Amino acid sequence: MLLSSGVFFWCWFCGGSPEWPVDGNVDAHWVEEAIEWRLKTGVDCCGETGKAVDALTLEWIANSEDVVIRVQTEKWPFLRYYEELKTPLIQGMALAQLRAETFDEEALLSMLRKVVRRSDELKFRRVKPYLRPTQTSSPMR
Repeated sequence: MLLSSGVFFWCWFCGGSPEWPVDGNVDAHWVEEAIEWRLKTGVDCCGETGKAVDALTLEWIANSEDVVIRVQTEKWPFLRYYEELKTPLIQGMALAQLRAETFDEEALLSMLRKVVRRSDELKFRRVKPYLRPTQTSSPMR
């Protein structure tokens, strides 16, 4: 029973990964699909598949003339403490640009909270205070 539950849990988050691009060449459509899938998983989920999708999407974003991402750590203070959230932050910003949507800080923070909940290595209770709008991004002690 435990084994079948573990398999179901793995499939719930890692199932539905995008088809691997032909010849390893990615395009905007594949990147959008891959980011949508990746943002439904945790930062440490899906093993090598997750890492490979992250690498391909980040490389495409870095080389894209249409999608330009600039991350200022002072605007995203949680990055000082949780550097592993930089990849989903960049992917979320890129997804908004690919969809021609306006940038929404609260929507990105909400997406990051969901990613943290699905991550084994990050504890939601510890990270949540840092994932607030810029004015209150540093937790009160």
